[in-house]
Amino acid sequence: MLFGREKRYGEADRKRRLGYTLFGEMHIPGRLRVWHLIKALRRLGFWQPGPLAMLDAGGGEGAFAYYCARRFPAWQVVVADDEPDTIARGQQIAGGLGLKNLRVQLADLTAFCATACYDIVICSDVLEHIEDDRTVVRNLARALKPGGVLCLTSPSIPQRRHLALVAWRERRIGFHPSQYGHVRDGYSVADMQHFLAANDLTVETLCWTFGRFGTLMFDIFFVTGDNRPSPLVYAALFPFYMGLSVLDVALPNRSGSAIMAVGRRP
Repeated sequence: MLFGREKRYGEADRKRRLGYTLFGEMHIPGRLRVWHLIKALRRLGFWQPGPLAMLDAGGGEGAFAYYCARRFPAWQVVVADDEPDTIARGQQIAGGLGLKNLRVQLADLTAFCATACYDIVICSDVLEHIEDDRTVVRNLARALKPGGVLCLTSPSIPQRRHLALVAWRERRIGFHPSQYGHVRDGYSVADMQHFLAANDLTVETLCWTFGRFGTLMFDIFFVTGDNRPSPLVYAALFPFYMGLSVLDVALPNRSGSAIMAVGRRP
């Protein structure tokens, strides 16, 4: 089952719709983040077809949630986000898929009030966009059932060194990292440890992602067009991107441009 192919149902552009059909998720850094999440869930015994409840908090269009709902029909999957336009597109995708075990809803994570509802809560590259991040983590931890896991990913502090070409590309297109909408650069190992400890969660996983190979993939992906590459360049480099991503997941990372923490509710 090809991850990300679901997004074709929300795409108006014919070329991009074809791209999702052929390649699945075309944003390779997003695909790599999901691979790391799947690796962690598989190691902990959650990546299996039995009935589970999952929340993708701040999941936007919900690419990972759609994939989980398709792959595991016994799961009950919820996507919660506070962007109305994004939710509308997500609902369009969900409607195209016709899934009965998926719900896409508008929600403010700082006021999220579910209690003991979910086996898995995903919050992937979201917290760095939110001022009141501690409240969000507290709300998400409270939403876990006993034995459930909270999975957090974020850019890391410090970052690995990026290629000089990245700065060149930023100058060339007039891009500044602030355009990502981040209110902070990311999180350190100590930050993630604090999030879990403050909410009485046991650390199951705390690791760097986007190490040497993942950061190289990210840099080349950005330099060659990021979300709007030349189709021919993208197709030519796709095997290279995927190879670097496989290495990033398969090999241990002693440092990384991103960080992942998984905590379990006792």
